[in-house]
Amino acid sequence: MTVSEFSSALHAAFESPDPRDAVNRIKSVVAHELSQTDTRATVKKTDFFNHSFAPDLVLSWPNERERFVFLKSDTRPDILRDDVDAVRKHDPIVFALDPVNEDAINASTQAATERKDDTLLADSRGMEVLIQSRRTDPVIGLASSAVLQGGRGLLTEREAEVMASSVAAGFSGAQRLDAAATGAAVAQISGHFDKRRTARLLRFLGAVWVGSGGTPANFPGEQDIAGDLDGTALEFLLDLPPINDFEFWRRIGRPLTLESVSRLRIEGDSQNLQYLISSNLDVLHARACRILDRQHELSETESGEFRWALDRDMLCLRSPRSVTYFASKVDELKVEAQDGDGISLEELLRRAEQRRIPINELELATPTRTVSYATVNRDDISHDDDLLNLSRTFSSTAYVQTAVASILGSRPLVCDFPSRTGKGRTAAKFPLGALAPVALTLLTPLTPEECQKLDEVTRNYFEQQREPTLFELEDLIESPRSLQHGDGDGARPEIEP
Repeated sequence: MTVSEFSSALHAAFESPDPRDAVNRIKSVVAHELSQTDTRATVKKTDFFNHSFAPDLVLSWPNERERFVFLKSDTRPDILRDDVDAVRKHDPIVFALDPVNEDAINASTQAATERKDDTLLADSRGMEVLIQSRRTDPVIGLASSAVLQGGRGLLTEREAEVMASSVAAGFSGAQRLDAAATGAAVAQISGHFDKRRTARLLRFLGAVWVGSGGTPANFPGEQDIAGDLDGTALEFLLDLPPINDFEFWRRIGRPLTLESVSRLRIEGDSQNLQYLISSNLDVLHARACRILDRQHELSETESGEFRWALDRDMLCLRSPRSVTYFASKVDELKVEAQDGDGISLEELLRRAEQRRIPINELELATPTRTVSYATVNRDDISHDDDLLNLSRTFSSTAYVQTAVASILGSRPLVCDFPSRTGKGRTAAKFPLGALAPVALTLLTPLTPEECQKLDEVTRNYFEQQREPTLFELEDLIESPRSLQHGDGDGARPEIEP
């Protein structure tokens, strides 16, 4: 709601003849205002109102501490200053129901500076500036969320306008490596948030700065921006309008893991998520995957594209006919398998030939017999004449239940065809760029068009292997086999700590 709408709703609440109903309606109006400032916050009403020490509202977030909100209707400078002083020990938000005047602002600013606490004095005009600003510039949503979690000092209309414009200019400046604009945002952030939120916002700006080609050493300001980009900041970054810059997302994504990406809360399959995953297919590793059939949704286009998405706390790859979930362990695949039969040996060999995937061993089964086939040296058996002759002795009811494929030269992927599940044997993990094409090709039938679309969504991984970056050349010279196997550790298996 706008400031005028807020004032009207608040006035109507005060006019209620029933005092209890009036208090409840006042709290509801303010709670709505706060939830618009940060849509991720949960606002809980208490049984108190205008109490000296008990909060009127409590704000909470997942994995964050609660924050008390005290509503104050008397904004006379002396009264408001005493009310603020009485609750400072809680580092709360003191929400003035009427606009505060300059005397109260100056007095509260001085007190907050002297006492070094994290109390925030705000009014509806300041909150409304943040609400409107985040609608026109989504990056301000990160600042408005941080304001409720750990804002300090003052948030009046003027202060909120300065903060919003500074944060927006700082983000744009970090993208352009504009030290002046970024430095102004750093100064603004450092004075208006507690230590935790200051560190989070500076890491966000620092990540954008480095992602745009800067270095931590030339990031403006003396603040320490060390540390990975936290999930909340990355979620806001992904929700921004598309940033079509491969190197930007590659730099942003180097510290990420499949686990950290899977914990993100992103609606739909944002375009920035596509850029982030496709730019980091070599550093995001999975040990297991599972494929499920899916129905084409009415809202989907007919492009037939493969798209990365987040679903059930897992990263997945969606196509019009299937969805493939990826996890670090088999027991972290939070979807039930759609059990079916295996596939014929001829079908397995056809699929393997599509990408020249080496098959090291397999298990054939009929209703009454099971046969395992492998060579002593675990080399490729897909063109083994003995295997083909053996398969002819079985009836047409013989199906391949499992097969072991080699990825990156020596890492074994066990494919279970009835459940369409792939998993690394022992501690084997695979970069998504290598796992996705092999697993989907073997575990599910793909049309030529789907094969082409799968190649497109994983193309950056293959391009990177053919054209290593300058940072990787030294490693490739020291370890020539790494180019052959697609990673820097040659044929050595990965050991999980």
